[in-house]
Formats: sequence, C-alpha cells, structure tokens
Amino acid sequence: MKKINQQATKIFCQLLKRMGDKEYIKLASEGYMPLSVERIQEGIGTPWGTAKLYSVSHSYEQNGDLMRDPEMVFIVCDGRANEKDYDRIAIYPQMYQQDNLGLYEESARIENNQLTTFIRTWQQGHCHFANMWLKNIWQQGFLQ
Repeated sequence: MKKINQQATKIFCQLLKRMGDKEYIKLASEGYMPLSVERIQEGIGTPWGTAKLYSVSHSYEQNGDLMRDPEMVFIVCDGRANEKDYDRIAIYPQMYQQDNLGLYEESARIENNQLTTFIRTWQQGHCHFANMWLKNIWQQGFLQ
C-alpha cells in the first residue's frame, strides 16, 4: 500500500497535534467549508503495526442533510517517540467519499479490526488526492 508523502504527513501530524486527546475537532477558516477530524476506530491490525482510523472531511448542509465534500478515512500507524519523528508514522488512505457525486470508494478493507485487502489503483489514487488535499488544507489556513 502507498502512504501519503512527507509534506502531507507533516500536515496530518499537525491535525493530530491539534486534536490532542480529543476524539473529534472541527476547524474553521474564513471562506471555506468547516473541516472535521475524528478518530473513529483503534486497534486495527496491519503489517506495519497496530493502527487507528481517522476521518477527515469538509461538509455542508443540503436539504437538511450533512454532505461530505469530501471525506477521507486514513489508517495511521504512529510509532513516533516525539511529535516530529516523521519517519516513524505511516498514514495510508483507506476510503474516499464525495456525497454530491454519490461516490464511495473503500480502497482498503478492514474486517474484524484487521486490514485484509486493498485495491491498488484506488488506493494509489486516494493517496495522490490526499497529498494535494492536505496541502490545500494547510494553504487555506485551517492550521493557523
């Protein structure tokens, strides 16, 4: 499986730092949809160690429904001794969802808290998008 690049990893780590011990945060930046980050599952077995799942999403309301634009779920294997030990954290996109397009792609399957299989082309595409999106999140001021 492909993990996000180092620049995106550093940005994702800033999101994790902003979360602290919380399970959920919502960030705002003027002119942009809110950004939500949520720890959704722990204890996921992977070939790289035990991982946690995090959801990152922009959202808006349409006809009373919350629309994800987009949402991505990431598998995070965090073995860092300190917060800047970026070589000891691996972040893999697992799911991409875009509600207004009716798009849901699970590129890595997790069954019984175990990573079982993945679809290489989807997962690589999700990784490419995540690298760009996380850079945009930083440029749009969500971490200021």
